[in-house]
Amino acid sequence: MRTWFWTLLLLVAAVGVAVGLRYHSGNVALLLPPYRVELSASLAALILVVLFVVLYGALRAIAWTLQLPVRVRRWRERRALAQQQELLERGWINLLEGRYAKAESDMSRVAGQTDVPSRRVLSSLSAARAAHAMQEFERRDALIAQAREAAGNDASLTPAVTIVEAEMLLDQQRPEEALALLSQLHENGPRHLHTLRLTLRAHRDLGHWGEVLKLARNLSKRNALHPVAGSRMIAQAAAELLRSANDPGARRAIWKDLKDDERVLPEVALAGAAVFEADGDELRTRTILENALDAQLTPELLRAYARCSPDQIQPRLEKAEGWLRESPNDPDLLQALGTLCLCGRLWGPAQRYLERSLGERDDPRTHALLASLYDRTDRAAEAVRHWRLATEGMIGVPVLKADDAVLFGPTSASPQFESEEAVAPDRAAGL
Repeated sequence: MRTWFWTLLLLVAAVGVAVGLRYHSGNVALLLPPYRVELSASLAALILVVLFVVLYGALRAIAWTLQLPVRVRRWRERRALAQQQELLERGWINLLEGRYAKAESDMSRVAGQTDVPSRRVLSSLSAARAAHAMQEFERRDALIAQAREAAGNDASLTPAVTIVEAEMLLDQQRPEEALALLSQLHENGPRHLHTLRLTLRAHRDLGHWGEVLKLARNLSKRNALHPVAGSRMIAQAAAELLRSANDPGARRAIWKDLKDDERVLPEVALAGAAVFEADGDELRTRTILENALDAQLTPELLRAYARCSPDQIQPRLEKAEGWLRESPNDPDLLQALGTLCLCGRLWGPAQRYLERSLGERDDPRTHALLASLYDRTDRAAEAVRHWRLATEGMIGVPVLKADDAVLFGPTSASPQFESEEAVAPDRAAGL
């Protein structure tokens, strides 16, 4: 637009001068003693224009010549910048492709050539990552120190150095040092999601389960953790807190602090049931397991639900039969029902549930439960067969028929057990 404007202006000026000279002809006299030079007005105007152009060109040429060192320096800077940019790109590609030696070499060259703090910090940290990947920790520490020196007191660069160093310390199983760096970073600035994730990782490695639970809840609420990973982290932290509590009051306080959706997580429910069972609170133990099983029927929860005292067998059987109506072919649920019936000396229902479980899935535990049942009902041959199948499934070594006499003794007599009244409930529940 500016070019068109000036072109139009020059054309208008040229037309104006031509019209003026046409209607105002005259002479121009130049007195150069002892000479007198007379020129027409048109020629004088032309000479003035030519002189102006020549003078302008000469001045521009002189200025260009005087600025030549500055222009050469700028050209060299642009060329160096282009080379550094090319090295940075190539180094990052090598780093992403796993060519760590080449990546470290390229990034180190950039760090040694550039005077720009941000570029030097970036290249030094990238070289440190490459050295860390090659387990060259001394070189990595030297590069991190170089990056920290280049960052100085710049608030926009020092967090990057701290975060990268903390992340590599965590990879090296040095969570205490990483946590110290992250704590210092959080004191001097805001808490970003990435630094919170690193802090969560450090607390988990150190076993600070209270902090892990708090951070996992916070990050899950902000969608900064995958739902499965967040649930697993919360479950692990809550379970460890329950197991590490020293007195019943502390355990009840921890359980009260948990949310409803956290209490039904299998790991949390198992830990809560174990600690409250140890405290003798069977009613709370049963409630915890039933709430968790209402949410999800897992083998671990079902096995824990099947372990109980005799006075808890009947209500647990009624509850489990309700789950069976919704999941009639669940082998773990059928096995739990068979275990409960076995503990309650309900031989017929126990056999039916366990055989139905075997029909859905061949399981060594179910074979062992059936063998225990047949021992108590004087069916030695069937007991020996199921003990053999349980052994084969659990050990993985087949039992040959020729070895029956050696391994199990005469098949006409059942294996020796303690009295049925003393061990039947406990053994069946503990298998």
